[in-house]
Amino acid sequence: MLVMLDGKVVFEGYGNGGARDRKQMLASGSKSFVGVAAAAAVEDGLLRLEDAACGSLAEWKDDPKRSGITYRHLLTMTSGLTAGEAGAAVRAPAWKEIIGKPMVAAPGAKFVYGAYHLNAFALALQRRLKDETFEAYLKRRILDPLGVSVEWRFRCADGHPQVGGGAFMTARDWAKFGEFMRLEGRWDGKQIVASEPLAACRRGTEQNPAYGLTWWLREPVPDTLIRQVPILERDMGDIVKSDWLPGDLFLAAGAGKQRLYVMPSLGLVVVRQGELRASRFFRDAEFLDRLLRAEQEARQ
Repeated sequence: MLVMLDGKVVFEGYGNGGARDRKQMLASGSKSFVGVAAAAAVEDGLLRLEDAACGSLAEWKDDPKRSGITYRHLLTMTSGLTAGEAGAAVRAPAWKEIIGKPMVAAPGAKFVYGAYHLNAFALALQRRLKDETFEAYLKRRILDPLGVSVEWRFRCADGHPQVGGGAFMTARDWAKFGEFMRLEGRWDGKQIVASEPLAACRRGTEQNPAYGLTWWLREPVPDTLIRQVPILERDMGDIVKSDWLPGDLFLAAGAGKQRLYVMPSLGLVVVRQGELRASRFFRDAEFLDRLLRAEQEARQ
């Protein structure tokens, strides 16, 4: 666990084999890098979120459904493409195979959580880059300016990073990434990514108000929708149903309850990392209650 307040580390603790220099699996927390890379690509004039992804993925041009998928659809998991399959986090198909997976819904019709949307986006962006890989672009454009590193230990069958769940990172580096987000794209006095395109990461959709461009949001979600989306009911219910958490809370979240909470109004960035099985009893509401409200009570 690591807590940053106004950019300074005020608590850092490790247990169960964790250490300051240990890169921990982020699982689906890896997804958050894709949304930020997309914001940078918008700023760099490589794409517009509302553009059809078939402009890069020529395989989709003549497909009546796939030709209607936009970059925003991919990033908000509303593309209608097969979202993922059992075991694909560790042994994912090649990017070209992923974009050929069956459609399960019309583009923009509903939110279906999974990594395939984002691997498809990574391929699309890489084709826009032409002479640079997605991985190299993310490193050059975002990670290097922040002075942080990501290790993609889980890769797709073609060697490309499994961007929906393959990243490993230290708690300190993940917290720096969160602080960059809290500061709306600024770091060390420089604007690394323009705040306007980055703000799209924190705008939900009608299909899931609690999910922006690869980031979870503390936005109310109708009970009917929560029951229709397993991850909302199983993992994010504590956040979206809360009546006391800061309204500007947003987070990156992964299996094993890997968490990067960002709370701009409180000046807080909080990292929680843990082992997959040992984290099954972790609850966001209890953790944040102890972190935020217990501290308030202690001060009173």
